[in-house]
Formats: sequence, C-alpha cells, structure tokens
Amino acid sequence: MNTTVMPLEMRLLHRCEVAFGKKMQLSDCLSNLAALVAFEKKGIQQCPANLSLPQYIHNSGYDSACGQVERQINQFAMPILQLLCLSGNILNLLIYRLPYFQGSTSVHFLKVKTYANLVFVESRVFEVIHAWTVHADPAFESFYWYTKPYVIAAASISGTLSTWMTLVITIETVLCVLLPFHFRQICTKRRSLIILLGFLLCSIFLHIPFIFIQTVISSTILKELDSRQHNRGPFYEYVQKAYYWLQITLSILIPTIAMLACSVLIVMQFSFKQHGESFSQRRKCVIRMTVATTLSHLLLEGPALLTFAAVARKGADSSDHGNNICILAHGNNLLSVINAATPFFVFLAFNEQFRRMSLVFIRVHFVPRRFTKKASVSRHKLQDVEISTTYK
Repeated sequence: MNTTVMPLEMRLLHRCEVAFGKKMQLSDCLSNLAALVAFEKKGIQQCPANLSLPQYIHNSGYDSACGQVERQINQFAMPILQLLCLSGNILNLLIYRLPYFQGSTSVHFLKVKTYANLVFVESRVFEVIHAWTVHADPAFESFYWYTKPYVIAAASISGTLSTWMTLVITIETVLCVLLPFHFRQICTKRRSLIILLGFLLCSIFLHIPFIFIQTVISSTILKELDSRQHNRGPFYEYVQKAYYWLQITLSILIPTIAMLACSVLIVMQFSFKQHGESFSQRRKCVIRMTVATTLSHLLLEGPALLTFAAVARKGADSSDHGNNICILAHGNNLLSVINAATPFFVFLAFNEQFRRMSLVFIRVHFVPRRFTKKASVSRHKLQDVEISTTYK
C-alpha cells in the first residue's frame, strides 16, 4: 500500500478550490479561509449547497455617486454622441474627397483627425453596454475588464493624435497667412506624410505605458469575483505619475498654448489687416475650418487640464480624490467626446462655403432615385461650385 504525504500548501489550495470552486493564489486562499473561520466563530452558518449566488458582481464604484454619473452619461449621452460622430465624420471624409479640396495639405491632416475622432468616440461602445448591464454578465464582465486597458490606450492614442493634428493644422494655417508666397515650398505633401507618421509613432509610444501601469486583476471574495484596477507597488505609482505628467504636458498644455497663440495670429493677420483678399476661396474655406476646429478644441478640451493635473499630482488611485474630482473628470471626458463628435456640425455652423457645399453634396448623393432629374441638376450645381471656387 502506497501512501503519499501532500505538502501543507497543496492541501490548503485544494481545500480552497473545493470550498470556493476556483483555483487561487495562496495569499487569497489564506485570507478567504480566515474569513470562513471568523464567520464560524460568529455563528454564521454556511449557505445551502443549492443556493445560487452570482459569480460576478460589479465593482464598488458602479453604484457610487460618481459611478451613477458615469452610468447616466454612458447610457443616455454617449449613444447620441456616437451616432453624431459616426454620421458627421463619415460625411467629413466624403466631402474631403471632393476635387475642391485637392491640393490642400491641410486636408490630409483633417482626414487623419477624422479617423482619430472616430476611434476615440466609437471605442466607448463597451462602456455603453456595461452601463446598461444592471446585473453583471459573467462573459461580458470578464471581457470588459480585461480589454479595458487596451481600449483606453487606443482611445488615448487617437485622442492625442487628434490634438496634435489640430495643432499641425493651426501652425500650417499660420504659415499660410504669414508667408503666403513661400507656403507651397514649406508645406509639401512629403513633409506632411513624414509629420503624420512621426506624430502617430510618438502618440503610440506615449500611451503604451498605460497598459503596464494600469492592469486589471481578479480577486476572489468568497463566491464573488471582484474586478478592479490595482496599483502594483510604489514603483508603478511613480511610473504612473510620470506618465500623467508627460501626457498633460505633451497632449494638453503645450498644444493648448501653441494653438491659442496661433489662433490670435491668424485672426489678426487674416481679418484685421485684410490679408485674406489675396487668398483663393478654397484657402479661405480651409482657414475658417481650421479656426473653427482650433477654437472648439480650446473650449472643450481646456477644462481637462484640471483633472489631469490632479491625477498627475496625487496619482490615479489616490484616496484624496473625492466625488467632486471624479465627477469633474467624467464631465471633462464628456466634453472631449463632444469635441470629437461634432467637427462636421461646427463647420456647418461657422463656414458658409462648407455649408453650401455640404448641402449640395448631401442632396446629390442621398436623394431618392425617383428624383433623378433633380439629382442631375444638383450634380451640375456641385461641379459649378467646385470650378468657380477653385479658379478664384
């Protein structure tokens, strides 16, 4: 007869697996066994075997005051903004393909900004689904939490790229206004592509560390799986603060100051000194689009400086952040989504040439087939608009 002696650690882990129905680390096993002993000492009886308990629950912040604000934003405001973003940015991409905008280097940056805005807004679809999931679904809960760091990193990369594209467009417009005769030699298509690739790589390298400093782990609490974001020690806290300081400097502070200074120069040179008379209708249209984009960005992205500064100073997981800071952060995130979702509608509101061209484009391409004659007339109108504005 063979007899084997199991090590104490293996016996404890086996007992925990039988008691809690899940393999776990030794530290979690010991803490849960200690909780069971404490319950027995207090006279708390074990639950019946046929009692059904949820294996997955929402984390503690789901029903908090700040969590409720986040859920209401994701339930009601976010779906509307996502629809506006999808429709508006797709229309922007279609209109940028018109011959009217051919030859303008700014359009390349506007296209990249449009794609970045789409990723930034539409990547929040999982948050919308999670907000409507009152009772945690095991499959989706696990998928949501373990993919969240990657989704946030992708959204941050696209948001930073969109900001930098706005900055590049603004600087290019300043060069066009201040140096109209040398602008074509400075802003070439090749340089534009190099700048695009450089900013894309910089944005990726800037936000990749987020995946490593904010990972999601699962903690077993009796029969419940509690998913939360954990900081993994003092070293990661320092890395986290450095990451947020770098982000606030490169993604918010420097672009905001630069765009504000460039906007003042554009308005002074283009409007007050009447230098706009020497530009073509297309260049005037692009300049107005640039100014509208920049002012919208400054207005809606500026408040984010406050919350990022608080996080960079005290850390993302600091207990010093109260509900007010948390709610302010969600409000600023909402403003950022509005900024990414509404460029097309901002152009419609503040640019007469873009508005006229967009209305003709929509009438031509989205009119029902039974109005073929009207569509044919509209196509001629669109061609007339392009020809008359291009050769001015």
